[in-house]
Amino acid sequence: MPKTSRNQTSKPQVNTNRRRTMKLWQTLITLGFSLALVLTACVPPSTATPTLTSPPPTTDAKITQPTDGARIEQTETVKGTSQIVPNGSVIWIVVFLPTVGRYYPQNYPADVQANCDWSSVVYLGQAGESGLKADIIAVVADKNAQDAFNTYLKDARDKNAFPGLERIPEGATIYHRISVARK
Repeated sequence: MPKTSRNQTSKPQVNTNRRRTMKLWQTLITLGFSLALVLTACVPPSTATPTLTSPPPTTDAKITQPTDGARIEQTETVKGTSQIVPNGSVIWIVVFLPTVGRYYPQNYPADVQANCDWSSVVYLGQAGESGLKADIIAVVADKNAQDAFNTYLKDARDKNAFPGLERIPEGATIYHRISVARK
């Protein structure tokens, strides 16, 4: 009987081991898929209502008193609400007189409360100017705009003349505007 080499005798055994390993893997994979299907079938569908996400709140400043079209006194307290005013910025009320086309920043930034409500005293025209029309504007003013308003107000007080500004300075963003008239 001829001698068989070692490679020839082990070859059928290697093939048998490979087949067994392959069969084991196929069985494991089939069991895994079956288990996944069973688990998926057992999990009840979600009853949670999908929630819509709203955009994050943004900066805002609204005038609540007086209302648009109101007739106001020469000196009036303007009130409003705000949200998310950036650090270092303030709410400042500016009066625009359409008859002269100029902007008049009021003496100080609005006084903002902890609940974000605010108020500011507004001066509209001179004595005897009944019927004077104006816009009251709520702006959020950054440091540059605050500096521009304060410089204008200091110069106007020093000269005792309030000519107004040709435009609202850069860094002041208009958030609300109403039209009023003097009583």
